[in-house]
Amino acid sequence: MTDPDARGRRRLGRQDPRTSEDARAHRVPSQAEIVEGSRGAAPAAPRGGSGAGVVGVSGGAGARGPARSLSPRSPFSSSAALTSGGGRVETALGWRIADAYLALSALSVAELVAVAVVGHRELAWPYEMGWALRDLLPLALAAAAPAALVGGALVELSTWADRPRARTALALLAALFAGVVGFGVSGGRRVEALRVPFVAALVVGAGLAAFWIAPRLARALRAVDAEGRVPARGEGSEGPGKGKRGAARWTRRLGARAGFLLSVGLGVVALEVANARVLPRLYPAFHLGLGVLTLLLACAVPLALGTWRRSVGRASGALVLFALSAAMMPGSATRLSQKDNLRLVMLDRGPLLGKAVELGAMLSPPEPFEDEPLEEIASGQSIDLRGRDLVLITVDALRADHVGAYGYGRPTTPNLDRLAAEGVVFEAAYTPTPHTSYAVASLMTGKYMRPLLLQGLGEDSETFAQYMQRYGYKTAGFYPPAVFFIDGDRFGDLRDRGLDFEYKRVEFASAALRVEQVERYLSGVRDDDRVFLWVHLFEPHEPYEARPDHPFGVRDIDRYDAEIEAADAGLGAIVAAVRRSRPGAVVVATADHGEEFGEHGGRYHGTTVYEEQARVPLVVSAPGLLAPRRVKAAVGLTDILPTVLAGLSIPRPARIRGADLGPLLAGKVEGAEEEKFTAFVETDAQAMLGRGSLRLLCMRRVGACALYDVATDPLEKRDIAAVKPAEVASLRLALRSLEASHGRFEVRGLRREGKGWPDALRRGIAGDGDAVVEVAALLDDADVAIRRKAAEVLFELRRSEAGPALRLALVRDEDEEVRRWAALSLTRLGEGAPLTRELLTGPDRRLRRFAALSLAESGDRRGEDVLVAWLREALSGKGEPVGFERTREMMEALGKLKTKAALGPLLRALEDVRLRPYAAAALAALGEEAARPALAERFGAERYHTARMALAEALVKLGAGPEMRAPLVRFLGIPDPLPEGLLLAQRADVLDLIGGPRKRDLERLRRFARSGIGVGLTVPKAGNGKGLRVLCRARTTDDEAGEVRFGMRRRGGPPPKRDRSSLVPAAAPDLDPERSVSLSFAPGGEATEVMATLPESIGVKAGEHGDFVVYATQNVELVACAVVPLSDELPPPPPEPWLPGDTGDAGGAAVPAGSGAPGNAAVPAASAEPGSSPGGR
Repeated sequence: MTDPDARGRRRLGRQDPRTSEDARAHRVPSQAEIVEGSRGAAPAAPRGGSGAGVVGVSGGAGARGPARSLSPRSPFSSSAALTSGGGRVETALGWRIADAYLALSALSVAELVAVAVVGHRELAWPYEMGWALRDLLPLALAAAAPAALVGGALVELSTWADRPRARTALALLAALFAGVVGFGVSGGRRVEALRVPFVAALVVGAGLAAFWIAPRLARALRAVDAEGRVPARGEGSEGPGKGKRGAARWTRRLGARAGFLLSVGLGVVALEVANARVLPRLYPAFHLGLGVLTLLLACAVPLALGTWRRSVGRASGALVLFALSAAMMPGSATRLSQKDNLRLVMLDRGPLLGKAVELGAMLSPPEPFEDEPLEEIASGQSIDLRGRDLVLITVDALRADHVGAYGYGRPTTPNLDRLAAEGVVFEAAYTPTPHTSYAVASLMTGKYMRPLLLQGLGEDSETFAQYMQRYGYKTAGFYPPAVFFIDGDRFGDLRDRGLDFEYKRVEFASAALRVEQVERYLSGVRDDDRVFLWVHLFEPHEPYEARPDHPFGVRDIDRYDAEIEAADAGLGAIVAAVRRSRPGAVVVATADHGEEFGEHGGRYHGTTVYEEQARVPLVVSAPGLLAPRRVKAAVGLTDILPTVLAGLSIPRPARIRGADLGPLLAGKVEGAEEEKFTAFVETDAQAMLGRGSLRLLCMRRVGACALYDVATDPLEKRDIAAVKPAEVASLRLALRSLEASHGRFEVRGLRREGKGWPDALRRGIAGDGDAVVEVAALLDDADVAIRRKAAEVLFELRRSEAGPALRLALVRDEDEEVRRWAALSLTRLGEGAPLTRELLTGPDRRLRRFAALSLAESGDRRGEDVLVAWLREALSGKGEPVGFERTREMMEALGKLKTKAALGPLLRALEDVRLRPYAAAALAALGEEAARPALAERFGAERYHTARMALAEALVKLGAGPEMRAPLVRFLGIPDPLPEGLLLAQRADVLDLIGGPRKRDLERLRRFARSGIGVGLTVPKAGNGKGLRVLCRARTTDDEAGEVRFGMRRRGGPPPKRDRSSLVPAAAPDLDPERSVSLSFAPGGEATEVMATLPESIGVKAGEHGDFVVYATQNVELVACAVVPLSDELPPPPPEPWLPGDTGDAGGAAVPAGSGAPGNAAVPAASAEPGSSPGGR
């Protein structure tokens, strides 16, 4: 039967609300509020024909005269309630704005809670959350007011959008919004040439869509917004006598409101997630549009609450909340500027709160530190090294915590440990840069060479060998050509000079061969000659080779330890050979840098300044001179040269930067005095200053720092910057002063005037993002050379804070070169400048290329041909040298543009081990399936973990499937399996091909693992025949550790029942504890992959099918499991022929007969770690 009420409702839905009796009976107060008379007066009843919005007004009880009416035809018409005593005035628009403000305030709080949950591991609870509530939330709430003003007005307009004028206004606003966003996102990419028609199409489409949907939207919003109250027993919303029908209508209305609230809430969440995850930090107009839509949608939430909830208290609360927030803004902005970690987390994870952080930065930018000179450490002859020989031994990639004398449990360094037992051990020694090239250059010059070379300084520096020769020493160096393998153009002079050693053996040689070479050299030197020897042992550097004579295991870290022990054996033999002929020799043993194995998400070295990459052993042994002791002061490799010179009474050259460690060696400095010594480490992106046990780590481009105390947190996992603000300020001041002083004592400058660059420019050249404001200020300098260099440095820094200064320079600087760099810099920032497009066709090839790069980075395709040609030339090695970072930028820009012509150069870039991860990412962005075969081939032969991940990710994004099977099977079976390998297999839809279950069985496994489930798996036919491994991906659902048991069914138990038609298992299987393994999952909400080797007793081999049993604890959510055969790691590359003359070895002293290796001896090829910065050795 047909419901008459339903038919009536449908008819009423088609009626004009101005003439609908039902609408008049249930009018929406937001459209026409009840106008009351004097105290106690009742609202006038609506009268027929007056329309839904007609409201009677009485001047008091029993007032006479005609009633005044307000027409609802204007969307902003309102009715006033005037009382003789209170003067209360209500307007629909005012309520909308108040409600919208409260809704946006709630959204800000909700986003703050979401960020706190998602980023809980990055925040220091409860301090930083308290700071967020005190300092960040007021900024967000104050900024919500103008958004609420606009949002409330638009919501009110939308509820009247079935009126012609309101409908037209809404359509025009939608068209305007679409036009602004469309214009912003069409500045480049594929629609640049069609920008006008593209924007026009968006404007017309949005306007027509809004015009069509407006009346439907208005009716829906009014239905949700209709006035109502909870009906009393036996009473409906229409009054007495209609209780059942009124209650039913009220229930339906309540359901409509709930559905509306759910839909709007999901929409807000979807927009927030898209704003945070889709094209992050790209296309500002796109993200602005998403943000505006989020705010507008949130402003509509109060409609679902109903107007019966309105009260003067709520409106007053909104006003008070805004007033308090506005009053707190200045103080909040000032305090927030000091909260680096909080700002970084919110910028990264909060789409709306990140804007509040930016607002705070504009209101109260961090005040620049005053430059202060570093405290000079007293120097003098604390130890007497005169008459003693000096032997310097460096071990490549030896991290301090893998040395026995530094607490390592494995016997990797027995010889170095004996040397430490008789000498001085520096517990906190650091490399200046975790790259071999920069570390060795700094060690040999006593300077921080990376920032000097970036300024074009330092190549003419005198070296350790030069100083020693000048004062009567014979010098000899034994090192591999890989010392300058990366960034050879920067080290060309030092490399070609052979670091000024008189005698040198520049070749790849084993530790055993180095021992023979040292012995032969010493046999040819007179006993009364003093010698300075430097030997660099290369064994621990990747690739890590297994050594049967040093068995520690098969994983990467095991083979790394085996390489350390092999190098230590060579170190011990060299020390013994020296001490036999020169018993009083001073031996200094150290390393160029450490090595990371995932402690902070990376591998190898050259990428961070954390302990595992930056901290090195430093042991000084001088029999009869130095008593055994351990020193806690933070020191660096740059301190070794000035220490030796002071011990030999050689005057300290002014250009040397290191400190004299003599007082520490002699035990004359202890306790608080040790904190005067500092260690400085830097990479392209990070800088570290160590003093005492504190380590300040700063992200250079964003200017935010973290503080760690390695005495209590040796793994540097807990940032204590928030609880030690004074220490952070002191260390930041010292770090800034040190960075500003680079090059201060250098005599060779870049400018014709012969003066050094200002400190701010030197810091900017070194990549210090904190210097951007000061560098931008130099655009007003009277010296045109300074202005030119400042504009060029700002191009490299790419910081938005420089935008205003660059815009001024672009329009008012009289120097053409300054204007060109300003235009290029603004284009990189996404603002665009016509001059950049002119440079693209200009005569200057360098500027043409930079113009093409800048345009491509901002999404403009006009210079892509120039950029492709530049990349092709850079990869060929012809023409002007191009740095690693610049090449990476070109690849990323071309990937962003999806330039098909870049396919060939990007495939060629896969051949470069450092560029390979970035080339793979660019190919994935390109979207060309033609790249899949080359990527799959490279993936199967890739030895580097970071490159493996990048190649696998690119293949998945390009839709690869079966071609990933064989590499995944192998890389999941090697000693250090591919991270997230099961997840990659799921995304590639090959889980069942690599030893995982089929889709139906996987669903059963996920649902019933907690109660026990049997699953059939086919083990791939591959591996080394040494066994099988199970890998499971799962997450825990609480704060307790979880466990998964995986194995075989108990022998003698009932056979498994195979019912493929049923999803539910027939019975829980019986797990055999002797033929199973346990996988432990750490607490936390993120899924992880855990592995274990299955016992041989399971009776299943590679290529066979097995019926396995899986049990999971109740707090484990199992995602996937697979069984793969164990495999060997890919072997290192075969030896390649190498000639000493190819590395600049010519010019050294004559080599004694019979010494060294044959000139054409086969030696391991030099390798570079992928993903590292320039100078990766």
